[in-house]
Amino acid sequence: MFAIIIIIIIVWISMWIFYKVMYPRPPKSMMPQEGDITEPRNCNFCGHSLAEYRGVLETPPVNLDTSNIVDDIDATTKASVIKANNELFFCNYEHQADFHAGKTYSSRN
Repeated sequence: MFAIIIIIIIVWISMWIFYKVMYPRPPKSMMPQEGDITEPRNCNFCGHSLAEYRGVLETPPVNLDTSNIVDDIDATTKASVIKANNELFFCNYEHQADFHAGKTYSSRN
């Protein structure tokens, strides 16, 4: 009985060491900081979901031509609608470059 308990403890310790070596903690710079937006967003190039602080958010200059927006709503709502329509989100800089180069995403790349 004592041998079985010792073997279980040895296996448990060796597995704990194995997982510590195989799956180390990510660096603090990769974890969300105070004020980061952790909501998932879909990449405009590949469509995969990723937390906003991990990707590339591209906000082109806002064109204040609101001819396509109804004039009944207030200015802050118009600005938020324009901003939401103009924001582009990408998983990484390669996807951003491919999107602007006119390439299409293929999962076999």
